[in-house]
Amino acid sequence: MCMGSSPPRATITVPDYERFDRMADRQIGLMQMKMQGKTLMAQDALNQALAGQQAAQTQLLAAQEAAANATAADAQRMAALIGTPPPEPTAKAPVIGDSRQGMDPAEGKRSLRIDRKPRPRSSASAGLNIGGY
Repeated sequence: MCMGSSPPRATITVPDYERFDRMADRQIGLMQMKMQGKTLMAQDALNQALAGQQAAQTQLLAAQEAAANATAADAQRMAALIGTPPPEPTAKAPVIGDSRQGMDPAEGKRSLRIDRKPRPRSSASAGLNIGGY
């Protein structure tokens, strides 16, 4: 039998889980900051674009108001030089019925009658007259 030395015993070491958790939390935080940073940069660019658009619209509105004020001032100057325009012709009631056709309306009982076309005069026939039907 061989009496030799026995191999050293294996020792189990417990890893430091708290250190791994802290390292994972730092990495997750850095990733979130990186993603939020890009989002915030995009939001800032959008806000700047909207502010530029608002400024442009404000300038356009100011220019339109200035043009309208200039037109109103020109109109007042012209009115002062020329005077007021002539009045428009007064509105008249529409012409209806017989008046439109140039006919004189009947008066009294005749106005209640319905006019009929006169009967055609009888004349000699040019065709074949067959009686009895």
